[in-house]
Amino acid sequence: MKCRGVILAAGLLGLVSCRSIPPPLTAESPSVRFLITFDDGPSTRTDYNPTLAIIGQLATNDVQSGIKAIFFVQTENKRGGGTPEGREIIRYTHEQGHIIGIHSTSPRGHIAHTTLPTEVLIRELEQAKALIQRLTGAAPQFLRPPYGASDLRTRTLYDDRDLSVLMADIRARDGLIYGYKASLSRRLHIYNSLKALRRTAAPEAVTTVIMNFHDVNPYTARHMTDYLHIMVEEARLAGFSVPAKPFYDNIDEITRIATLRRMPPPAAR
Repeated sequence: MKCRGVILAAGLLGLVSCRSIPPPLTAESPSVRFLITFDDGPSTRTDYNPTLAIIGQLATNDVQSGIKAIFFVQTENKRGGGTPEGREIIRYTHEQGHIIGIHSTSPRGHIAHTTLPTEVLIRELEQAKALIQRLTGAAPQFLRPPYGASDLRTRTLYDDRDLSVLMADIRARDGLIYGYKASLSRRLHIYNSLKALRRTAAPEAVTTVIMNFHDVNPYTARHMTDYLHIMVEEARLAGFSVPAKPFYDNIDEITRIATLRRMPPPAAR
């Protein structure tokens, strides 16, 4: 058995995770690539801006330089995309070669679309689309609803506006929960999720794993390069073959993959 100790809560609590040593990779071993996505940004912190720190690490790191991602933004957040500073960061994110998608659209914050009246959601979606197009020169194609909550009504409204819902295969569990800014078992969680995906992976095809992080989280920003290493290392332990470029770095390719992986549109009305 391969065992690794994970120290929790600043070393006060220990958790040991044990995993079997994976079998040797063969020509039939499925390959994996990661499509990285972020929710809830942009951050407008001035002391240490996690969104900008993440963009910098995706560009320059010791795993693969020039990684591109999809940033699902909160367009009206009063501490983010609803401010001039936040909108400038959205523009900068696009200029750095990343894709901008829609997340939260409400000036009241991270509000589930399923709770909004139809006329309100229509207005907010139209405003979000117009804002992103004005900032980037391109209409957004992808949306990830707050809390992942959608229903037939909201998906119909998205589809009517040419917005495709893209969910994630693995969540990094790096949301701000009860004061903790990191998953206490991030490596084991990623390994277990990859192991489950490995069981159904086709040997002849590349398995794309969509990862979900939060770019407003300072811990995530300070450890983004660590996360890149963890994804690659745990993929190998889960039995995947990892190519020389394990992360997507071309926005046309990302757009193609995201379109293929979008949630199916609602049935014909």
